[in-house]
Amino acid sequence: MKKLIVLNSLFLLLFGCKDEANMIKCKGIPDVNQAFSYMYFKTENEGYLFGTYTEYEELSEKELENPNNIPKSTDEATIYKTTDGGKNWKKIDSILNYKYFDIATVFNNDVYILRSDEREDFKFNITQFNILNYKVKNLNEINPISSLWNDNEKVFYTNNWNTINLYSLDNKQRVDSAKIKDYVLFGLSLKSMSYAIFSDKERTYFGDINKTNQEIKLPIKPKNLAKQDKNTILIAGNTMNDDNEISLVSYDVNTKQSRAIKKFKNYSIVENLQSNDKAIIGFIGNIKGAFTEYDLLYSLDKGKTWQIKKLDEPNYVRPSCLINNIVYIYSGGARMQKIVLL
Repeated sequence: MKKLIVLNSLFLLLFGCKDEANMIKCKGIPDVNQAFSYMYFKTENEGYLFGTYTEYEELSEKELENPNNIPKSTDEATIYKTTDGGKNWKKIDSILNYKYFDIATVFNNDVYILRSDEREDFKFNITQFNILNYKVKNLNEINPISSLWNDNEKVFYTNNWNTINLYSLDNKQRVDSAKIKDYVLFGLSLKSMSYAIFSDKERTYFGDINKTNQEIKLPIKPKNLAKQDKNTILIAGNTMNDDNEISLVSYDVNTKQSRAIKKFKNYSIVENLQSNDKAIIGFIGNIKGAFTEYDLLYSLDKGKTWQIKKLDEPNYVRPSCLINNIVYIYSGGARMQKIVLL
């Protein structure tokens, strides 16, 4: 009897250490010509996809004889919604001649996302989409921007065109701006302070925006960052002098100290760190021929321990979304990976 109890306990222990994954065939989304750039799930079942549908004009038989003839195309910025965890989707908004990008942030019940007017070069705007009433509002017309984030009071964004500025946008759509030295790849706010990964076109570095891009020395080349807990930021990047090793560094905003917490050998790329109260995830990978293949990296204990999971479709990691302990990854062709981390 004792032996049976021990075996059952071992089985449950092993089972609890595994994750559950399945591929979802998404109904209501075009199988072809539809690309998505950003995904947001409010709950485990209610989610949104922002993307672009491209319709191509048909060429005549004579036009097809010339390989240099390229069919004209029309872009349509689209927003889809699911209420059953990705099985069924419904288009809730669309507009011709516009395109969504993967630069976005969620503030209260609004998604702020970068959108371009495809009829005019370099004409961009930040679009505000309210998930309660589906209203879409064009905010500031801007030059191209590199990052969007918020601190639960304001939305921040930076341009990457001519003079670099940091902009903040409050609930009443008032805009403040301040000049900064280098453009921002990724921004994050913690305890009313903003930090970022900056670039001066020759190098990247982690710094404090509030102190005019003051560089914070790290033992890595920073590539991504996410909130680790209420006091610390997790920064991921290549180990110094070793581009085939990914390291994770924890930076404490109170003590201003950083420490390396984990290294992953034989990986050269890290992308899309995300976190919430249940999990931290990211994607680490390598270039394989013409593609990049990724594995899912995750922690369920605020970064104390880490696990790596092989993906069913390793070439697709964007767009993706972490909600509670569930990872959703749109895989193209109206398919989605759903991974439950246990």
